[in-house]
Amino acid sequence: MKILTGQLRGRVIPIRPGAHLRPTADKARKAICDMLCGGMEGKNVLDLFSGTGALGMEALSNGAEKATFVEADKNALRRIGDNLKKLGLFERSRLIAGDVLKTIPHLEDYYDFIFSDPPYERGWTEKTLAALSAARIWHEDTLVVAECHEKEKPPDRAGNFKIVKTKVYGDSKVIIYQPVHSS
Repeated sequence: MKILTGQLRGRVIPIRPGAHLRPTADKARKAICDMLCGGMEGKNVLDLFSGTGALGMEALSNGAEKATFVEADKNALRRIGDNLKKLGLFERSRLIAGDVLKTIPHLEDYYDFIFSDPPYERGWTEKTLAALSAARIWHEDTLVVAECHEKEKPPDRAGNFKIVKTKVYGDSKVIIYQPVHSS
């Protein structure tokens, strides 16, 4: 797999395929970057269910100031750390080994972009948005980019977030949520 955009475009992210590892497809990752990466400069990014860490690495390649990677699989997280070092991005990164839903309440930073790419078809999108709503680690301009199986039907509104854009790429659905602004 390669970094598709930004300063590190074309650099390789070595991955070890596994039954539990489903990296975001290049087409979907490129589309996410086309939608968001122009606004990454100086931003703080949270990459939940990191897997390969490709989304957070794309953000860093596009000028994000910091990225936090949360992954339950310690071996996958170790490989993310190794790849961040090889790409010269480690100093701008934070790695957290743990269950996403248990980790979110302990995060203290505010994030501009939150990527969530959980295992498919288990209701993780709604659970994750509920946990994010309760944790308040976001601000009024934060965008949450959630990926799920194209047959899943996440709610139009979950917690403090509402859908602003949905796009399907093969068997993946990419949904962008933003905070609901109270009037």
